[in-house]
Amino acid sequence: MVVLMGAIACGDGDDENAAPEGNFNGDLRLGEILIDPPVFLPSKQGTGNSQLLGFWGFFEPLMYATHSAPPDLNVDIDTYNKGIVESWTVAADTSTVTMKIRKGIQFHHGWGEVTAHDVAWSMTNATEDGSINQRAQGVQQFSTKFEATDDNTVVMTVKDSKLDPLWYHILSNTTLGTLWVTSKDQFDEDGEEAATVNAVGTGPFEVTEWVTDDHIKAVPVANHYRKTASVASFEVLLMPEPATRIAALKTGQINVARVPLKLITGTVADIDGASSKSVGPAINQVVMFAGNYWAKIDRNDGSDIDGKRPGFKPDSDHPWIGDPSDATSMDNANKVRAALRMGIDRDLIVSEVQSGIGRPLTNVINAFPGDPHWRDEFAVSYDVAKAKSLLSEAGYPDCFSFTLHVAPGKEWDEEVGGAVAQFWRDLGCQVNVDATDYGAARPRLVNRQKEIPWMIQAGTNSNPDAFGAASVFRPSGGFNYGIEVPNAISEIAEANLDSGATTYDQRVKNNAEWWAYLNEWNLVASVSTLPTSVVLRPEITSYTPYMNDGPEFVAPETVVMK
Repeated sequence: MVVLMGAIACGDGDDENAAPEGNFNGDLRLGEILIDPPVFLPSKQGTGNSQLLGFWGFFEPLMYATHSAPPDLNVDIDTYNKGIVESWTVAADTSTVTMKIRKGIQFHHGWGEVTAHDVAWSMTNATEDGSINQRAQGVQQFSTKFEATDDNTVVMTVKDSKLDPLWYHILSNTTLGTLWVTSKDQFDEDGEEAATVNAVGTGPFEVTEWVTDDHIKAVPVANHYRKTASVASFEVLLMPEPATRIAALKTGQINVARVPLKLITGTVADIDGASSKSVGPAINQVVMFAGNYWAKIDRNDGSDIDGKRPGFKPDSDHPWIGDPSDATSMDNANKVRAALRMGIDRDLIVSEVQSGIGRPLTNVINAFPGDPHWRDEFAVSYDVAKAKSLLSEAGYPDCFSFTLHVAPGKEWDEEVGGAVAQFWRDLGCQVNVDATDYGAARPRLVNRQKEIPWMIQAGTNSNPDAFGAASVFRPSGGFNYGIEVPNAISEIAEANLDSGATTYDQRVKNNAEWWAYLNEWNLVASVSTLPTSVVLRPEITSYTPYMNDGPEFVAPETVVMK
């Protein structure tokens, strides 16, 4: 799809692709792994990649934090006042959060000043019934309503007066995607279709052209309230293959790009004056044993879901899926999952596939020896003999045939996924690697149809007391990992959503208790952490990305070029 933002919103002509008057220098070109179709209406943002709208400087969330450089994540609530919301008050009983909207912020393409009505409408549109917004579920965990009480005040009603201790982080630039603010007037005047495909944000860059699977063009916003970019233009170019990005860096076709860890040193050495910079946390790469939908009651609407999920197939074709109503089925499926889990040589993956960068991972609560939420029982040793013995006990002495889904172009490394598949082949399994695009496969997760092991990132950068990844194992609507733990187990983690009723130490203990159940039942095969860096050509003299929960290039407005 080709969308010319300037031509549709403000007239036509090449002037729309020109920088505004001012001291702008250099044309910044980013080589990227994917460019999704233009979808900017909050309720329609369901591809799983909407974080890029904020990371690339086109849109902004409610909260914006004081800068913190990788690898340190700033979670000091008092510093999250640099964005659209400039101050807030939490009610004594945590029933509401009253937010004050910063005056003078302008929407792109002449759509006027941001008001509380725009903010409340954007949040409501993202979380309303029928929304497929990828981050709606995370906000719905603690909020039921956003209401504008005047032009500069929004009141967020807290669900059951239980306010997530990290609510401000979930609504901010430092998380892996959140809800973006867009123009209510644009929607009202131009309609849903136009609001879906025309980018009307508030970020430091204004989109002028968006061509799906090809490129995006943007220009800096003069006198931006938060940070005015110094470059004259910003363009994102689709380059899915690492070799293509590296070649483009060498020739100067692009100035910056993500490069696989094992190729960074050589790439920097081949470009005189080039450098590399970390852009985010070490990503937690994990494999989910999807199809294990064990909850009986939907957490959101109270409906009976016992054994009713489409992906719940506890049969011989899906030996990793256990049936809670059949003790033998549960025991055998757990042996299968345990075998696959211990059949992965995590140390070898880190040393060989990741060139010694990163570290082995065994959980989704971001716990390592020495952390307050770590237990020795969380360790997983590589043991081929024991894995084969467990498979035999479960009735699969020669293992079995199955598919592992490893989507390309996402936060996790496809080579790591391939290595996991090979370790499982070494156990005698016949493993087919499915490379279906994540966006195309995501609906099966939302609809609870996923029934095969698949790779994703989970629990990345999570604090010891955070609700974190537990939210995506809950029996509720929206996105899910393909696993729904029993209601009683979900309730252990859900206690962490109530900042007023729990202490830090209690929340840390809850996290460990919750993971202890998933660990005992081997529902997840965590693999390794994967740091992410970009290579910068020498014409970029300064770049200061902020720390967040994702691995993508962020904050192009901080780039300074010769």
